[in-house]
Amino acid sequence: MIQVSPLARDPHALYEAAVQAVDHDLDFCERVWRTVRGGRFRLLREDFCGTALLACAWALRRRENRALGLDLHGPVLAWARKQHLARMGGAARRVTLLRRDVRGVTRPAADVAVALNFSFWAFRERDALRRYFRAVRRSLTKRGLFVVNAFGGSEAFQELAEKRRVAPSQGPDGLRIPGFTYVWEHARFNPLDHRLLAHIHFHFADGKKLRRAFTYDWRAWTLPEIQEVMREAGFADAQVYVEGWDEQRDRPDEIYRRRRHFRNQEGWLAFVVGVV
Repeated sequence: MIQVSPLARDPHALYEAAVQAVDHDLDFCERVWRTVRGGRFRLLREDFCGTALLACAWALRRRENRALGLDLHGPVLAWARKQHLARMGGAARRVTLLRRDVRGVTRPAADVAVALNFSFWAFRERDALRRYFRAVRRSLTKRGLFVVNAFGGSEAFQELAEKRRVAPSQGPDGLRIPGFTYVWEHARFNPLDHRLLAHIHFHFADGKKLRRAFTYDWRAWTLPEIQEVMREAGFADAQVYVEGWDEQRDRPDEIYRRRRHFRNQEGWLAFVVGVV
């Protein structure tokens, strides 16, 4: 009999299973570093780290890797320490988690800083975003990179509720998390200021639901805005990498290529890389 994890309905474990693809994200960071700088980097800083899954995965990749995770939410950092660091053995010593404002930490200098899953969209004013980007710029080495992501497209900001079935997976405790349905909802969008209110819900096979497990009150930043603010904050360049589309399979190909122009779609995903 397969033992089901006690975390099977824990919102943090469900979020990791449904939303995060840390190996893919780390592969991208390493590929861009090799292209732009050559070789490998060592110290990764994860801003708005939440459960710190990405920071922990980085430390586990190689013995020489180190990671710093920053978040203001104490309970989620405690969850990360209990569910991830406690199971990492000696690699846990290479991960530092701090309950700090991402704008107030500049040391140790990181090779690569990331703010993924659109987390920096929490800054809704341009001045606030610029101050954050400047703080990140100060926190990087002379060869550093800053990686963020964004989404958009002709239908990206309509009021909607998209459902996706998530296959059974292994929780951080090594036990099974049964399959469930992930729901991403755009509850409200204001085209005047690009303010987006979004929710994540989880639906289970027995008919029960975990509604509004996570809520986001964001500004949906556009690619030119992100690039402009990065340059205003002191980055020498801001490179855009857009996920390709597999025409035969009619779905994204999960390969992000550097673009200087691309045809708009109903929905797209992109990374923006700030280069020191």
